[in-house]
Formats: sequence, structure tokens, C-alpha cells
Amino acid sequence: MKVRHEQCDQCLFGPNKIVSEKVRAGILRDIQRNDTHFICHKSTINGCEVTCRGDFNRNPYRTNLMRIAARLGVVRFCDDNGQEVAK
Repeated sequence: MKVRHEQCDQCLFGPNKIVSEKVRAGILRDIQRNDTHFICHKSTINGCEVTCRGDFNRNPYRTNLMRIAARLGVVRFCDDNGQEVAK
């Protein structure tokens, strides 16, 4: 499971998010309902799917996939291109 190595400056979970509170609430409702996680918009621009660090930080065991990835030790912290970043 790829997770962005740091929260971006426009993160949905930060003070400078690029969407309104209403849109944010809808996104949070949808990811909760679908047992999924939020994909960082900066990674999608680069054609990758990297989990948003803000979403991961709020509860890294929230979804089934997140729990399984943590148990298997396959959480990898990556840049916007999906390349693993050294710890």
C-alpha cells in the first residue's frame, strides 16, 4: 500500500484544502461508506494512486485494506510518482 511520505500543502485534511467544507464532508462520507481511503490528488496528476498522508495519519487502521497492509508490513511511503522514499 503506497502512502504519500508527507502531507501535501493542499491536503483535504489540512488548513489549505482546495475544496469547500461541503465537498470535504461528501468525500469523507463516501470513503467511509465504501470502506476506502482518500487518494492524494497530486499523485493522480502523475498517474499514480498514492494514499493521502492526511487520511492515513488520522487513522492508519480505518479500512480493511489499511489494516491488512499494516499487518503484512506492506505500507510504503512514497513521493507523488509512487517511488518509495527512504525513511
